[in-house]
Amino acid sequence: MRFTIVRSFLCQENCPEWISAEGRITADTPARLRKVLKKIGDRKLPVVFRSEGGDVDAAYAMGRMIRKAGLETAVGGTRLKGCPVQDTLCDVAIAKDGTAAGYTYSAGAYCFSACPLAFAGGTSRVASQWSVIGVHQITTIYNRVRVSYRIEYKMVNGKKKEVSRKEVGRKVAGQTSSTKLGKKANAALMAYLKEMGVSDDVIDTMMSAKPDSIAIVPPADALRMGLITDMLAYNEWPGMPLCAPDATSEAICHGHPAAVPPAPATSTPSGG
Repeated sequence: MRFTIVRSFLCQENCPEWISAEGRITADTPARLRKVLKKIGDRKLPVVFRSEGGDVDAAYAMGRMIRKAGLETAVGGTRLKGCPVQDTLCDVAIAKDGTAAGYTYSAGAYCFSACPLAFAGGTSRVASQWSVIGVHQITTIYNRVRVSYRIEYKMVNGKKKEVSRKEVGRKVAGQTSSTKLGKKANAALMAYLKEMGVSDDVIDTMMSAKPDSIAIVPPADALRMGLITDMLAYNEWPGMPLCAPDATSEAICHGHPAAVPPAPATSTPSGG
C-alpha cells in the first residue's frame, strides 16, 4: 500500500488535506502508516482508502493506529494534479517530502477483503453510493515445517537419558489453507469489530463469499452494521473533513446541512 499526503487544489486557502492509502495491504504496511502518522503529528487528516485488501493482521494493526490517532476514514480514490488518466498517482506529481496536490473521487473506488477492517478504524467512516465495500471469507494459511534436532544422550543406570537438544535445521514441508475460522481467529475478529463499534453481523456477510469472490455490502446494510457512519451526498468528496457548525455553504467539508444543499430531483450525479 502506498501512502501520500495530498492537499486539495480545488481551493485557494485553508485547503483540506488527506492521506491517500491505495494498494494492497501487506505485513509491512502498518510500519509505513506509522511513519506517515508521525509525520503529520497532531493534524487530523482523513485516510482515503482504495484497496483490494490483503493481510488481515496488518489491517487490524492499521485500524487500531487510525483509531488511536482519532482520524476519519473514507472510501475513495485520489488523482494527483498533473498525472495522466492511466496513472492517477504518478511519481512526478509527488514532492520529495512525499506530499502532493490533487483531488478525490468516489466513482469506481473500492475497499475489498481486509480493507474494510482497516477502514473500520475511522472515528467516522464515510462512503458514497458510487463506491463499493466488499468482504469475503478470511483464508488462513498453515505452513507444515520439518524441524531437525541434534540430541545428546547419556546412560544412567543402564537407561538412555536425553541431556541436550539443539535445533539444526528447519524446512517448509508444504502448505494448507482453510476458510473456517478457528476459535482464536474468530475471537480476534469479534473483539476487533466490537472495539471499532461494528456489528458482528458483518461476519455472516464475510462467510457468504468464497475467497475468490466478493460479497458487496449495500450502503443500507453498511450503515446498519456500523461499517460506515454516514453516506456522502452527490456533491461531496471523500476525504473532506466534517463541517463545523458554523461552516459556510462554500466550505469544502461534509456532514452539515449548511454545507450540503439537497440534490435537485433531476440532477445528474457529480463529484464522485
